[in-house]
Amino acid sequence: MSRNLFAAILCLGLAGTSLAACEGNMSDYDYSLKHPVKVETRTALLILEPGPGGRVNAADMPAVGEFSRDFGNKAAGGITIRVGAASTADPLAQAFAADVTQILTAHGVPAEAIELSYATEPEAAKYGRAVMEFPIYVALADECGIWKDRPEFTPLNENTYNFGCATQRNIAAMVVNPRDLVDAAAPSGRLAARADNVVGKYIVGAKVGAAGESPAISPLTTTGGL
Repeated sequence: MSRNLFAAILCLGLAGTSLAACEGNMSDYDYSLKHPVKVETRTALLILEPGPGGRVNAADMPAVGEFSRDFGNKAAGGITIRVGAASTADPLAQAFAADVTQILTAHGVPAEAIELSYATEPEAAKYGRAVMEFPIYVALADECGIWKDRPEFTPLNENTYNFGCATQRNIAAMVVNPRDLVDAAAPSGRLAARADNVVGKYIVGAKVGAAGESPAISPLTTTGGL
């Protein structure tokens, strides 16, 4: 007998108990309620030191690339960039700001998502750093391996405390954009026929190419169950 079915029968059998009491214990049977994947907003931060001539140092390029990918996958808002400068007309600071912005847009960050300003206070002007931030969604799950109950003692057939915890942590670790756990992504508008074409190519071992290619399998061909 499944755990959920057992719980339902138990609730129905407790005539003198309100259904609300049974509903209140559903986390004992549903691991997604006991170990929910929580989505929170944090701040992604990258600080760059100016290179010669107000250019981004070559050693910092991988970090900028990772910062840009995280923005594309997980951003909850735009990027703010504050560049230390002696004044808003500081040519070195302007060159550094322009190079940082150009590199970000080359990595796919929309120009309209970048808010640039200059930090002219003495401490910031002294170093001329670019401080880059954006709000980022992160998926969080419970720590697993907490044995606060006896897994061999289940008179009511509840799940043990750790049941499903690892699954939830894996989901939190693998999700590309945690915002998808809060709101579904907008539909792409791509035709279902295109998806069928991709699946058909996968089945026959053909290369999945760009849109507009002729189907690898005739639409009238059946492939059987998957």
